Amino acid sequence: MNDLTGQQSGRILDALPCYVTVQDRKLKVLWCNALTRRDFGSNSGKSCYELYGIGPGRCPDCPVEKTFSDGLSHSREMTLITKAGARINVIVNTSPVTNDRGEIASVVETGVNITSIKDIQKQLILLGQTVAGMAHSIKNIMMGLEGGIYVVNKGIEDKQPDEVKEGWEMVLLNFDKIAQIVKDILYCSKEREPNLQVIEPNRVAQEVYELFHDSAARYSIKIGLDLDEKLTTAVIDPAGLHTVLSNLVSNAMDACKLDLWKDEHLVEIRTRKGRDGATVIEVADNGKGIPPEHKARVFEPYFSTKKHGTGLGLAIVNNIINDHNGSIRVQDEEPQGTRFIIELPIKV
Repeated sequence: MNDLTGQQSGRILDALPCYVTVQDRKLKVLWCNALTRRDFGSNSGKSCYELYGIGPGRCPDCPVEKTFSDGLSHSREMTLITKAGARINVIVNTSPVTNDRGEIASVVETGVNITSIKDIQKQLILLGQTVAGMAHSIKNIMMGLEGGIYVVNKGIEDKQPDEVKEGWEMVLLNFDKIAQIVKDILYCSKEREPNLQVIEPNRVAQEVYELFHDSAARYSIKIGLDLDEKLTTAVIDPAGLHTVLSNLVSNAMDACKLDLWKDEHLVEIRTRKGRDGATVIEVADNGKGIPPEHKARVFEPYFSTKKHGTGLGLAIVNNIINDHNGSIRVQDEEPQGTRFIIELPIKV
């Protein structure tokens, strides 16, 4: 740091909440501040692109080279990789440092971490897409309600009880869809502590099975139930567990509906006692499956592989499992499909 004014300047630059490097014409890092050393390691003998984990060669449109060329300040947005392997977004700015003869001896490059801002931008974009998807879904549900009401009224007018029953089932089905969307939104809108109770997980699994059995049959989907009798009681939030299984079974049914190539579709709820008394619950299907490139993102809020999905269901599932200090993972199910495996510890 030959061209800066001594130890005091170094301490000031070390205290800045941004990345600061001083580079020569070969892009070798002559000095870097404490934050840069913390996140990227020592600069000893490294070029800037090596220090920042960018790659083996210099960046195209390099702002440092531009400053050396024209003596002006330049800025651009870049993606850097920390020594821990995290990708961060920064806005870098460069300024020339001249010697006594007015020649550019080095360039100071500062970088401000804007990763959180970029994440907020992405979340806002996804939120907008989700709201649009919800609006589309609610419009379709309203059309279903209108159709059900029409069938009910026509059945009453024609004195046909079978038509009234059919129309009322349509109304109830679409009401349940709206209720689920509202529940998901309310669950995401506030923090809630799990209402832990001593319950029988098999009983909750049985309730969810009965809830979806008839609607699954209408789409020729078979729901199976495989309950471990050794799994007696556990300390779990019953409403939370019901929400988890309902979301997973609903998603499994959707995956089966989208798979047009199999003669038979199956969704299965399984329970078993895990290690150290843990509660293990699986929801498996032989539906369309999740593309490999999407598996790492399925639990992200507002991310959905469905055309008009809200992207809230699996995020809520993940939150509930985390509230129980549990874990959830997704695996491929043979010959094709998906299996979600939940493990809840005996104590939260």
